[in-house]
Amino acid sequence: MFASRLQSLLIAAGLAAGFASAGPVAAANAPGADGLKVALRSVTEHAVPAGLNADAKLLVHTMPDVQGRQTPATTLLFVPKGTAPNGGWPIVAWAHGTSTPGQKTCAPSLTPELDGGLTRDGFPSDYVYQIGELLKAGYAVVAPDLEGLGAEAIGPYPYFGAASGARSLISAVEAARLADPHLSNRYAAMGHSDGGHLALGVEAHADEAPELELVGTVASVPYTSIDATAEHFGQAARTATDGTAASQARMMREFQGALMTVGLTAENPAFNPRTVMGEDLARLLPAFRSLCSVKAIGTIDAAVKAKGEAFDGLKTDWASNPEMKAFLAANDPAAAPDFSLKRPTLVVQGTADGFVLEPLTTAFVERLRGKGAPVTYKTYPGADHFSIIRSADADVLAFLRERFAH
Repeated sequence: MFASRLQSLLIAAGLAAGFASAGPVAAANAPGADGLKVALRSVTEHAVPAGLNADAKLLVHTMPDVQGRQTPATTLLFVPKGTAPNGGWPIVAWAHGTSTPGQKTCAPSLTPELDGGLTRDGFPSDYVYQIGELLKAGYAVVAPDLEGLGAEAIGPYPYFGAASGARSLISAVEAARLADPHLSNRYAAMGHSDGGHLALGVEAHADEAPELELVGTVASVPYTSIDATAEHFGQAARTATDGTAASQARMMREFQGALMTVGLTAENPAFNPRTVMGEDLARLLPAFRSLCSVKAIGTIDAAVKAKGEAFDGLKTDWASNPEMKAFLAANDPAAAPDFSLKRPTLVVQGTADGFVLEPLTTAFVERLRGKGAPVTYKTYPGADHFSIIRSADADVLAFLRERFAH
């Protein structure tokens, strides 16, 4: 099953075109605590994906970047048709999964499927379906491109950056409330894959926007436990009896390290990738960083197939490098000994996911529960990395309904 899904992932396609249309312009400022300030620069009408009964707008605003400066950001705002309830439309701040290691055009706002090119490149995401379900349930959906992604981005995309992702979501909610007075100040954080990982980080930064109330978090197949994931694929490559399976597992191990190295160098440009990897993988990083996810993983896949076991990739102790270890401890909640949660959280995981591995998510959740974190955990037999969206839909909506009812 994993081999066939991965084969689909490696299908290539062309670049996306812009998807926004011109509209009215508005501007305002919303100061928050600890220097978090959002300036709303423009609001334009945005094309509504087929099947969504909503008004859609593209917001251009500012957010704090990884260096603590203000940087341009883009966010999609979807609001249900009709009259807002008392107190305004409750908000779901929704974070997409890995659409790229670093190419700013691979952004939800630039693709009609709202997934930065995953569907276009042969791996249907079902993100439009999920956003549509949230809208039908009566939530406004705020979907940031994330720092460094989108047409207005001027800085690098700090891939896997927990603080950056959290501030992208919180800033997007603040910008949305400046753009639409009919939105509530109550919101839930939600995301899929790396977006699920980023949603888990929102609680730690929620107080930076004291005018907002975070009611809970939904993390769908959250991308965590990176070192253990790489080790799993490394072991699978060593023990595979089939050459194709060994090559795919080897490629997936290299993929983990390449993603983390790109994220680390976005925060620390002085970091030398060759301290954690060999020449073959290091030489791929510029091309890898410049592509959307499907083609990025394809560059590693082709190189690994060409050299096989001779591919000079991740070092055995790559995650123990002091700078990489610190990066993972700061951004991977499974690697941070003090990470916990106080607000109610739902984690959903498919048992057939070939990218975010169910045993590792289960172990991570068990550690959180051992610390007293209020985590509800549900697994879905046979669900993979994207079919989890439909499999878990009823449980996700029930959790959100219960959280907003409080």
